[in-house]
Amino acid sequence: MKQTLLFLFLIATSLGFAQHSQDFAGNWFWESPDGQNTMELELEYESQGSIKGNHCVIFSQGENTDCKRNNGNSFTINLVKIAEGVYDGTIESAVSFTSGKIRLQYIDSEKAIRFYLKEVPPGEFYMPKEAFLVR
Repeated sequence: MKQTLLFLFLIATSLGFAQHSQDFAGNWFWESPDGQNTMELELEYESQGSIKGNHCVIFSQGENTDCKRNNGNSFTINLVKIAEGVYDGTIESAVSFTSGKIRLQYIDSEKAIRFYLKEVPPGEFYMPKEAFLVR
C-alpha cells in the first residue's frame, strides 16, 4: 500500500511540474496563416538566466531566407532572462549580419513561445514582427 501511494504521489508531482514548465530549450516552429513563411528557432540554455540559439526564417516559399551560416560555435540568438518566462536579447540576421532586438515570452496556456521583434535590424533581413511558435 505504501508503494502504491508513493507511486501515485510521484506521478502527481511529476505532472504538476510538467504543466508549469517553461522550458525554452529545443526546436520551435511557426508558419504564417497563408503558408508562405516559416520560422524555426533552436534554443538551448547557456546558464540558468541566459539562452543562446539559432534561427532559420524562410519567406515567400523559399525565395528569401535568413538562416544561420555554418561558422563554428557562433549563435544568432542571445537572450537574458528579465522576468519569469520572459527573455530579451538580440538576433543576428544572416543576410545583413546586423542585429535586432527581440523578446521571447513563454505562453503557458498555449504551450508556445511569443517571438516579438522589438527593434528591426539595419539593412536587409527576413523575420516576422511577431510570431507564436510551438514545438
